[in-house]
Amino acid sequence: MAENVSGATAAGTAPRLAGRYLTVLTAGLISGVLTIAMGCAFSALIFSGPLSGYIATGVKLILFGAFLLGAITAFTSSYAGTVARPHEIPAAVIALMAAAIAAGVPGRVCVEGAFVTVAAAIAVTGCATGIFFLLLGYFKAGNLIRFVPYPVIGGFLAGTGLLLVKGAFGVMTGKALTVANMAYLADPAVFVKWLPGLVFAGVLFLALRWRNHYLIMPVWLALSFVFFYIALPVTGMSLGDARSQGWLIASLEGGGPGAALSLSSLAGIDWGLVASQTGRILTVLILSSLSLLLNASGLELVVREEIDLNRELRATGLSNLVAGLSGSTVGFHSLSLSALGHSMGAKSRLVGLFSAVLCGAVLFFGSSLLSYFPRPIMGGVLLFLGLAFLHEWLYESWLKLPMLDCVLIVVILVVIGMFGFLQGVGVGMLVAIVIFVVKYSHVSVIKHRLSGADFHSNVDRAPDEEQVLSRQGEGMHILKLQGYIFFGTANDLYEEIRRRSNAETLGTLRFAVLDFRLVNGVDSSAVNSFVKMKEQARTRGYRLVFAQVPPDALTSFRRGGLGLDQSDSFRVFGDLDRAVEWCEDEILAAEGMLSDGEVRSLGEELREFFPPAMRDPGRFIDYLERREVPAGFYLIRQGDPPHSLYYLESGRATVDFENESGQRVRLRTLRPGTVIGELGLYLRGPSTASVVTETTSVFCRFTSEAMERMERQDPEMAAAFHRFIVRRLGERLIHTNRSLKALLD
Repeated sequence: MAENVSGATAAGTAPRLAGRYLTVLTAGLISGVLTIAMGCAFSALIFSGPLSGYIATGVKLILFGAFLLGAITAFTSSYAGTVARPHEIPAAVIALMAAAIAAGVPGRVCVEGAFVTVAAAIAVTGCATGIFFLLLGYFKAGNLIRFVPYPVIGGFLAGTGLLLVKGAFGVMTGKALTVANMAYLADPAVFVKWLPGLVFAGVLFLALRWRNHYLIMPVWLALSFVFFYIALPVTGMSLGDARSQGWLIASLEGGGPGAALSLSSLAGIDWGLVASQTGRILTVLILSSLSLLLNASGLELVVREEIDLNRELRATGLSNLVAGLSGSTVGFHSLSLSALGHSMGAKSRLVGLFSAVLCGAVLFFGSSLLSYFPRPIMGGVLLFLGLAFLHEWLYESWLKLPMLDCVLIVVILVVIGMFGFLQGVGVGMLVAIVIFVVKYSHVSVIKHRLSGADFHSNVDRAPDEEQVLSRQGEGMHILKLQGYIFFGTANDLYEEIRRRSNAETLGTLRFAVLDFRLVNGVDSSAVNSFVKMKEQARTRGYRLVFAQVPPDALTSFRRGGLGLDQSDSFRVFGDLDRAVEWCEDEILAAEGMLSDGEVRSLGEELREFFPPAMRDPGRFIDYLERREVPAGFYLIRQGDPPHSLYYLESGRATVDFENESGQRVRLRTLRPGTVIGELGLYLRGPSTASVVTETTSVFCRFTSEAMERMERQDPEMAAAFHRFIVRRLGERLIHTNRSLKALLD
């Protein structure tokens, strides 16, 4: 019986495995075919004009790079179904680079010298991109690229689409789509060369808009091949005629990748021309980083699985470094091909590997077949990609993005079209900086405006002291700051304090407290405004108080000439709580109320809660234990069971909390006249913090046993005591609610 079950299981597993591997193989083959088609198109785009004789060698270099890119990325990506290939965005910029190098080669230098220089520039670009990706991934800086404004990215990609459209016509006719070339492109003999590519791109574009299915593009490619080779005999044209008239690329026979390159030819590289393309190489680095992270983020949404962006950068960096050494263009994740495997249920590293192996097999064993790839289809592939970019970033963005963002996309596109990609990138970055400055200037550096009447330090004080602080708290102006402070926002801060010092309806300003806890940094241009604040505080008679200033900001202050020495008009504290406590102490000292000496006893505090016949507190004192203890004495230890309430008559105590790492954090400071431990006494839960004396102190202890005894023996006194505790808790809650309201306003 067991053997039958085992046999049945094995019999059922084999077909499932076979079906799974067939699906994986199909997804890999489709990805490989599309990668080969795009590789041929990219080669024709890059090696155009005087370099058109090297399209065949360019195809070999790109396919070899596609093999390396796909295989390495398939094994190292954080997502098992990732498919990587040479990409159209860097290819469009590299095409500009190749055209500039070809135009810059001296007339006496042969075309081969121009080709090897272009090949060297492509290799340098690929290696530089790989190193850049590796550094971004190593330093976990992948998310930094996301801070480039979205419309700027859209402008770059729309510009890429325009370059691909212009380059597509160059592939099909030998001349790019420009205003100057309109008459040439309209010539009937030329018109028939680009019309089939336009039809190919138009049908494919509309078909994918109608239904985005993974089979549409490979099927349309196959049908287009059939239509082309049916049309040749119909028009009476032989293969030789088609090749001689430019309908097909030159033969790819003869060796592996880089067969046209030799050691002697490498000596002809003009490294000066390569160095002159540094700007475009940097453009490739930026655009490739943005595109890789956009594709990886988009793939996360498609597969609903978290992808490690920094690992993707490292994986793609390694593959580009290796492929760059072989002379291939830059490549990275293909969102559409990676999503293809997911949609077919083929989540496997074999998808990317099969795609890469197909590119290698065609390169090494079937390169002669690529010479039958029609130029109209190569141009049509580029034209389709360009139209897809323009549709997404001009038409769709106009429906989704704000008007200002759409205008910025159009501006960058126009600059790229009129002056060049590098200029478009420069204008885009400049506009992004301007937009950032304008928008950031509208973000207030002041997160919260508080007064001493609403916001108190973590110091529990006697009720009469709390009343004084609430009455005179408007004289303390507290500003909780945020973000990065530069000249504009610092000047707004200076004006805020100046307006408050002139606001007579709010009373005299005595303290201006600036909390820097949420400040990321202070620009050197902003220091002058803080110098003016300090001088204004001295001349107008209030105190300027800084709290929790970051080390970098302290350095900027010192270098900018802002003295941080303590003075009558200027103070610096480690945190806002200490700063506000000092201001409160100054207010109370001016009223003659600041003292750690004895206050009224707990019985005297309860007097007003007693019935008229019980005004003598002596009966209550019998339930108390009064003690004098030294500094460092624990009234309550964190985690101990609750047992007592404490009333501090003199001295000071601190409430602190010990976290899991053993670090102690101050929660509150207790001054004479305060009560602690009341919640534990009533709720009977374990103590959540410790209470330890800072100085020699006198306290009264009221235990849970004493409270139970008082409730039995003297219910009226117990009721008075409960009313007293309710009053204290209510006052504390009122202060807390007032602070929360001030923070929310």
